[in-house]
Amino acid sequence: MEARALEYFRLHVAPVLSRHSSTHFWNILVSQVGRQEPAVRHALVCISSMYEGLGQSAHRPLVTSRERFAITQYNMSLSRLTSTVTDESIVLLVCLLFICIEMLQGNKDAAIQHCRHGITICNTASKGLLGWAKQELPPIFLRLATFPYFHGVEVADFPEPLGLVPGPLSTSINAEEKGTAWNYLINRAVRLVRLGISYQQGPLRHLPVPDYLFEEQKRSYDSLAVWHHHFRTAKANHQIASEDLESHLHDEMKCVIGKIWVACCLDKDDMVYDNHIGDFEELIQLSKQLIELRSTESGPRPRFIFEMGFLPMLYFIVVKCRRLSTRLAALRYMPLISHEQESLFNIRAMYFVGKASIEIEHGIHLDPHQTEYAGASDAPMPPDEVRVRIAEMTDEIETRKDENGREFEARKVRFVIGPDGSVPGFDKWIEVGLYPGTSPT
Repeated sequence: MEARALEYFRLHVAPVLSRHSSTHFWNILVSQVGRQEPAVRHALVCISSMYEGLGQSAHRPLVTSRERFAITQYNMSLSRLTSTVTDESIVLLVCLLFICIEMLQGNKDAAIQHCRHGITICNTASKGLLGWAKQELPPIFLRLATFPYFHGVEVADFPEPLGLVPGPLSTSINAEEKGTAWNYLINRAVRLVRLGISYQQGPLRHLPVPDYLFEEQKRSYDSLAVWHHHFRTAKANHQIASEDLESHLHDEMKCVIGKIWVACCLDKDDMVYDNHIGDFEELIQLSKQLIELRSTESGPRPRFIFEMGFLPMLYFIVVKCRRLSTRLAALRYMPLISHEQESLFNIRAMYFVGKASIEIEHGIHLDPHQTEYAGASDAPMPPDEVRVRIAEMTDEIETRKDENGREFEARKVRFVIGPDGSVPGFDKWIEVGLYPGTSPT
């Protein structure tokens, strides 16, 4: 079974994990290291088995057997790691694979803890990483260092990835290590946004925003604006190879999202997002370019990708752009360009919570499988007092039945509405159905 799982990983899983980056690492290097290191090999077998079982009914005997096999492999990898592995490079690689395993299972806290451990190793490695580890692992961990902030982790509770950047690295487009500069800029921007949320609606909301954050806001925004110009110019001048265009669009959209988020993150007035309608429209145009690019693809889309793809960016448009036609377009594009699971983001939950946010703010009802709405282009933007500030997806999930006896998943969501949460928050059970374009497996 191990040999088959490793072959399945090489042929089917590795190309998916490298969807936007780190192609050589996932497609070649990790399997090579796995042949020499049992802890790595067992972790790869676990990932392969879990990935193959995605989307299959949990009640099938084959699925149960596969899950037992995967967990056994995970435990064997952990045992090898704690008993025989001393090489920091191997420890860090296995840590990365453990993050992937926990993400596949949707275990948020465990994935974040492994990520914290990995960043700490990078920051304190006694001799520094060497060879393949120095070349391949820091870029991945630098990108992963942002994901905990999307899941409620406070900046003070997670290490800054200073060991992953060479000295006082510039985030300028002219930096010598351009890829590292870009990833570090995104990390700094997301850390700033997370701090802003703490002052907007978190534990620091009763305190004034310190001046140094406004200074960091200006630095980050100015850097993102320069990168935005770079991405636009490179594409307009046809400097991007066709095989790199999807990754380029991913970074370009990330840059536009970053500009909006950084510009708004220290303002407690949610109306500030209305100043960025042009940016939201640009994101929709970039999404259309991606849809056109993917129109020639054949075969099923991967159910899972390890790093964040387009899903959280489209969700951001859905919940923060209040022009109805634009946010409905983003909702429609979710199943067209996103994957069912990206990192810890689940498309079904985000699609239906985003749909509910639109319905609450505009006072309308949407068909989940037909999100066109007559008069959307002329609809007024909702007033401040009905705007959703927070739509917190709780871990409370129930299986319910409708009037026809059909089972469906319901998830409790906590909504906070109005300026400074002036309207008392309320809980709402959201039906999380199949998103458009899918059918039961």
